[in-house]
Amino acid sequence: MERPGFDESAARKVLDKDFENIIRKVGAGRTLTAAERARIEARAAGSDDSTAYAKTYVELADILGVNRRTLNGWKKMERAPKPLPNGQHDVSAWREFVRLRGLKGGKEPAGGNQETLKARRLLVDIEERELRLAIKRGDYLHKETVRKSILEGLGRLFAILHKRLEDELPPLSCGKDAVGIREDNARALQEARREAYEFFNDWSEEG
Repeated sequence: MERPGFDESAARKVLDKDFENIIRKVGAGRTLTAAERARIEARAAGSDDSTAYAKTYVELADILGVNRRTLNGWKKMERAPKPLPNGQHDVSAWREFVRLRGLKGGKEPAGGNQETLKARRLLVDIEERELRLAIKRGDYLHKETVRKSILEGLGRLFAILHKRLEDELPPLSCGKDAVGIREDNARALQEARREAYEFFNDWSEEG
């Protein structure tokens, strides 16, 4: 039932105007607030509800446009978002989960399919820009860089082990019983482990 004095058309115009302002803000390269980001994610999901955190599963199900039974099934899926430490539910994380899994909610897209697609494209643009900035800050490393560094570290470790076990230990262990040889081996492995850790720690600090 429509509330007295509530003009749905006027409300829609306000929401559309607000969304256009967000688009201009993104185009200017400015950082969005959490509320603005939630608004884009909501429209991309076909909803006008930009609630960022649901207090209960009942509220979450309503925001996602499904019944509680459907949500209970989704909760059991692999990598389904878990409740936050305060017991609330991250709506953004759930919408992303629903999108990636191709799950269907129960609400029709708000503002039409064109508006939904526009919001989805905008969200992709934002995510790509954020990724580029993160790479520029050094938050991410190229896969090939990591692979080469791991191989270099493994090579360093095996070189240390070969040196200890083939060159240094045999003369030291000559004439010792099994216990003495085992102690020598344990010290050599401990030293190799320490040098390997130092290498990776130095690499991570440089990265």
